[in-house]
Amino acid sequence: MSKSNDDIFKFPCEYPIKVFGLNQPKIEESVCSIIENYVGKLHKNQVSIKNSSKGKYISITIRIIATSRQQLDSINADLQKSPLVSYLL
Repeated sequence: MSKSNDDIFKFPCEYPIKVFGLNQPKIEESVCSIIENYVGKLHKNQVSIKNSSKGKYISITIRIIATSRQQLDSINADLQKSPLVSYLL
């Protein structure tokens, strides 16, 4: 039997969202704001940030409690629309 994408996750579940982009002043604020539209206020311990070795790029990982596949799809769609976001994992 094959499983659909909906069967992979058992909601609610912890889910990391990883965002990459150029290290710009508003990227963290922008990414967090987009995600907060779907999950409510984020706590600072949900967000981790790493800069590239030369500081040109930034990686932001945000751990959320995902409640549905539709929620994840909506978050990803909004993040992809952001001009500050280069890649999503």
